[in-house]
Amino acid sequence: MHRMLMNARNVLVGSAMALALGLSGPVYSFDDGAEVTIDYRQGLMRALGGNMSSTAAIVVDGADFRDNLLVHTRYIVDATRDIPALFPEGSDFGETDALMSIWEDPERFEELSRENHEAAVALHEAVEQGDDAAALMPRFRNVGESCRACHEDFRRTD
Repeated sequence: MHRMLMNARNVLVGSAMALALGLSGPVYSFDDGAEVTIDYRQGLMRALGGNMSSTAAIVVDGADFRDNLLVHTRYIVDATRDIPALFPEGSDFGETDALMSIWEDPERFEELSRENHEAAVALHEAVEQGDDAAALMPRFRNVGESCRACHEDFRRTD
């Protein structure tokens, strides 16, 4: 008797779970790869912001972590290498700060992304050469300004 009740309970629980999963269905109709791309790009952008903050703490505020500066600027270079690839067609939905202008004006987006990468390379090269904070400051500022230029046109700020 106990065994029969357990089996009935298992069938009931299993049926309820299957029904719940079937009814939950996708919220969006999209290519599964787009959601993964959005997750990846959001993580990369958070990490990019973290490396920019760490670089600012060293270059601008004088934090005593100069030995880590090369790692931070290398990440900035690598992360900005091909930002447009993080925004493929069909990845313009969900909880994202990306504006539709990314897909409406891809040429401008690519231009600003290229300028950002070039500024990041210049900063990294100066770090590799051992430039002091005073010499790094304008290059760091160029990276920040290129980030801001892109964000003004292509990122929601609310």
